Amino acid sequence: MKEVLKRHVFVTVGCTDPVAIALAASRAYREVPGRVRSVTVTMDRNIYKDAFSVGIPGVLESGMDLAVALGILYGEPEKGLRLLERVEPSHLGPAREFLKECLIRFKVAEDVKGIYVLAEVETDAGSARALLRHAHDGLVEVTRNDERVFSLPEEAGPGGDGLLEEIGSLTLEEMACLVAEAPLEGLLFLKEGVKMNREAARAGESSPLGLGLGRRLAELRESGLLCDDIENDVRQRVAAAADARMSGLNIPIYGIFGSGNHGITFFLTVGTVAEHLGSTDEELVRALALGLLVVGFIKSNTGILTPHCGCSVAAGAGAAAAIVRLYGGTVSEMEAAVHLLLADITGMLCDGAKFGCSLKMATSSGVAFQSALLAMKGAAVPEKNGLVGRTLAETMRNLRVITDPGMAGVDRAVLEILTGGEDQGDC
Repeated sequence: MKEVLKRHVFVTVGCTDPVAIALAASRAYREVPGRVRSVTVTMDRNIYKDAFSVGIPGVLESGMDLAVALGILYGEPEKGLRLLERVEPSHLGPAREFLKECLIRFKVAEDVKGIYVLAEVETDAGSARALLRHAHDGLVEVTRNDERVFSLPEEAGPGGDGLLEEIGSLTLEEMACLVAEAPLEGLLFLKEGVKMNREAARAGESSPLGLGLGRRLAELRESGLLCDDIENDVRQRVAAAADARMSGLNIPIYGIFGSGNHGITFFLTVGTVAEHLGSTDEELVRALALGLLVVGFIKSNTGILTPHCGCSVAAGAGAAAAIVRLYGGTVSEMEAAVHLLLADITGMLCDGAKFGCSLKMATSSGVAFQSALLAMKGAAVPEKNGLVGRTLAETMRNLRVITDPGMAGVDRAVLEILTGGEDQGDC
């Protein structure tokens, strides 16, 4: 179990989608350094949608072309998803000059499954390509002048190890048993997720970044217009960390299952509740481990990137189950909590990574806490009430139908809105 969890938690600086674009471009450029003539990036619809509007770390500005420029000029691809951690505002000028001289094209890859980012860079020294698959840092191939210099079979690379499928075969009771029996020392690393993401929340609370939602929620609590309780504390911290990250503040985030925002929602929701309860380190990390298995179970059915908001359907659901464990609840209450959350906010769309993510993440964290408490009071959604089935496995089958084919056109529609109806084949 430790290996499963370690594979699907990670540290990133900046939103993973523009960072993935920067990573692919930076890695390709490393093969043919020189004066850049053109860059073409082809990506799946979810990456395109999520990279379109979000802030770039270090410069507090957005733009996929800017991500490419910063990746090529200042990126350190050997650092993976932290390749832009040294970017600073003074780099904006050179990046803008680069963009005046370099032709950059963006395309949508049709009919691909999972994460796909292909960067093609042409310079006066030649041409190179770098391909990412199934994970935002999942480098599987690099070519220089059409000769392969690095290759990793997809089945041996990120997403090809069968770990998600392994999680997807478990029942919730089996997950609970695995967590209860796992050696404690193998789980303690999960505390870092709470600590790191709490620092991001403090950064968001201290300045009006992004929507400034976290800071405003704090002001509403202080004024008495919102209750000063656990749920609003959870919502405030999650929103503040999202404000900081989505604006492009250069801060590290502990992410899960391909998403930093999932990590913010999950770790801060569970960690904040544990803090209020005075939970021990063991109680905290075992709850986190259980919740992560639930997130993985859901992702094994929906895929890593989805047309619905994964901070609600996946991270929120995992947090709800983890909170029930913190309160000493049963497996049946954990399942009830997950079902309550899914019945509540499954319809929340992912319309791209942006400032407004803080709103959805705050809502998801609050509903996760509420669902856990309701479940422990005996609340449960009967089967055949919408997507909720008799068991969690049956509900997941229904969720797969909703995700694809049910919401198959959502990403295309969102991109049409974001691009103003431009042809997304070559934007």
